Amino acid sequence: MEKTAFTLYLIILILSPLLFGAVHTYAYTLMALGVLAGTLLLVIKDIRKDHVSGVYQFQFPLTSLNFVFVVLLAFLIFQAVSLPESLLELLSPEARVVGQKSLPASSALISESPIRDWFPLSPYYYPVRMSIIRFSVYGLFFLGLSQILNSQKRIELTIFLILITGCFETLYGLAQTYSGSGHIWWFKKLAYYRDVTGTYINRNHFAGLMEMCLLLAAAYAAALSSRKKKRKIISDYKISLRAKLSRYLSGEQRFNKRTLILFSGAITGIGLVFSASRGGLISAAGAMLCMSFLFILRKNHRQKGLIILFLFLITSVYALHIGVEYPIGRFAYLDRDFETRSRYAQKTMDMFEDYKVTGIGVGNFQYAYPKYQAAEDKNIFIRHAHNDWAQFLAEAGITGFCLLLAGIFYYIYRTIRLWRKRTDPFAICLGVAPLAVITAIAIHSYTDFNLHIPANCLMLTAIMAVGYSALHLERHHGRDKTLYRYHTIPLKYKGMLAMLLVLGLVIWSGFWTIRHFMAEAYCNTVTNSTLNRDRRPPLKEIKEAIEWDRWNAAYRYKLARELMRIRNSEVLNPDWDIEDRRKRQIEIIRALEEAVRLNPFKAEYHLRLGWEYAYLWKDPDYHQRWLPAADISMDRAGYFAGEKNPYLHVHLGNYWVYRSKTMYTAKPEWDAAWIKASRHYKKAQRLEKSKGLAERIVKYVWKYYPDKDFVRKVLLIDNLTLLEEIK
Repeated sequence: MEKTAFTLYLIILILSPLLFGAVHTYAYTLMALGVLAGTLLLVIKDIRKDHVSGVYQFQFPLTSLNFVFVVLLAFLIFQAVSLPESLLELLSPEARVVGQKSLPASSALISESPIRDWFPLSPYYYPVRMSIIRFSVYGLFFLGLSQILNSQKRIELTIFLILITGCFETLYGLAQTYSGSGHIWWFKKLAYYRDVTGTYINRNHFAGLMEMCLLLAAAYAAALSSRKKKRKIISDYKISLRAKLSRYLSGEQRFNKRTLILFSGAITGIGLVFSASRGGLISAAGAMLCMSFLFILRKNHRQKGLIILFLFLITSVYALHIGVEYPIGRFAYLDRDFETRSRYAQKTMDMFEDYKVTGIGVGNFQYAYPKYQAAEDKNIFIRHAHNDWAQFLAEAGITGFCLLLAGIFYYIYRTIRLWRKRTDPFAICLGVAPLAVITAIAIHSYTDFNLHIPANCLMLTAIMAVGYSALHLERHHGRDKTLYRYHTIPLKYKGMLAMLLVLGLVIWSGFWTIRHFMAEAYCNTVTNSTLNRDRRPPLKEIKEAIEWDRWNAAYRYKLARELMRIRNSEVLNPDWDIEDRRKRQIEIIRALEEAVRLNPFKAEYHLRLGWEYAYLWKDPDYHQRWLPAADISMDRAGYFAGEKNPYLHVHLGNYWVYRSKTMYTAKPEWDAAWIKASRHYKKAQRLEKSKGLAERIVKYVWKYYPDKDFVRKVLLIDNLTLLEEIK
């Protein structure tokens, strides 16, 4: 079982970068299932029978990440658990407000049962569930791989495969870029035409992989130095010819291996340079400085810094020979790009201010960010803050961020403490690799989001496991012995509970991974630029997707949109009566209400739901129920709209113009409706200064209020020519 699990882990570790960094559904599903299958085999293997007592026992390794893994996992679960209103108000008042806005607007005026006052800290559960699955996969991968890497042979095999993968990525990327092909496998690149990206779509994520491979190569090349031994004075004639030949060949083998590793490091270094990723270059330089500093701390290993310098020089010579004008030239735009990413980070901190204690929910950034998005970034869909530190702070709050920092510092402390005790060059040099890689990713994460790329996060975990295993490996006379500490529990009460918890986590993660994949196979909502998927699947397939995964709000919204399309086509049917129309309308409303309940952050959901309420004008309860519900939905849409989409504000303004015609002009409600309409129209014009948008607004208002002076006064439009043309 151990060999099978090891093989599975290595296959997944190699395939993940090759499949576009495992950012697409099929790739990260394969990655997750492979890791979970390997973990399941190891759990079964760790159930052993004590030969003395005859009692079955369950054992698991005690690593410096066990406590961190359990605590962060518990925190993620806590974010998804519904809490009573009083506790939620204390921990996250904004989450309570957003939770209340997820309730059906058509029932908002009806008193609800107390159970409806329970809301989770994370208003949208689905991304938190996906984060729990991925975090579990990374944690279980580290624990499993650390347990399996119990010999120098396995550690070196893992390192070789990682470095071979890095070299292939570089050579493939160079060939594709400079041959003019412009493809990644079958997919034609949509950007970064002049940059080397390997099998990654984004150059910065490719650079993240390269910097990790480069640092691992440097550490392993240093580890190949032979240990100093006390040599006995023996005359040459007493040593046999066979012994002399063996000694020579073994020395040559070490030399050739070290040369090969240095060459592979130079190749990955070239890939890093020609990715033209400024963050990657700065991060790698900072990590190499960290690695050199650690070697200087060890008296007998200060010369290893020369190996790092030599690797840097080789990379520079190759890069200069090929030509580095373009990568270096990108630093000229550093200030401009840094300003953009700083703006993202600042708006992310604005989000954090609303969810300080426990965060908005890990994975919820892309859904909540439009409310805070800057006007300079209008019409752009921003999935990540380009600053993993700021994004995690907003998603996890002070609580989660402190837990993460405490876990990182505890791991570094335990690693350095053990590293200082070791004397074996193999352990000392490879023990530095995780610290250097963590430094590189920590620096790079300030301007990018490498930790949201599954392949890179898995590679980081693998190198941490390699370093951990090397630090716990004791070599004596050609034999390997790991110094792991295991916690062994009899399979009665605590042991059975521990085993069931691990098995439950593996099974639950695998169960929802499969269901998520099947749902996406029917109706894709995860961005996938490499496969030509139908973005508007038929009604049957959307319903199948909902059956597989009912927590994804996008499925409900797509269901509503498809039902709208069917309704619009049914209008032309002469046999279609008013009752049929009402049933279809109610079906659409129920789908939209469910989408809002699952994900209240999306202003588009509230907007569309409000208009659908307003379309029920022939219903007897229209003025008592549906029209007030439409008002509530539109107010909610305005609450989440932000400054991302100017046309969203146009639609909101249109609704309040329409709504004003259902009121008496002498009443305060009419003034309130026009204040809202004017506010949204002005914001739309401020975001989009174009004649087309202004004309669109004026035409709509003119249908209800054909008065030039009124339009100019309310909308602050001074273009009289435009008004005359429309009139």
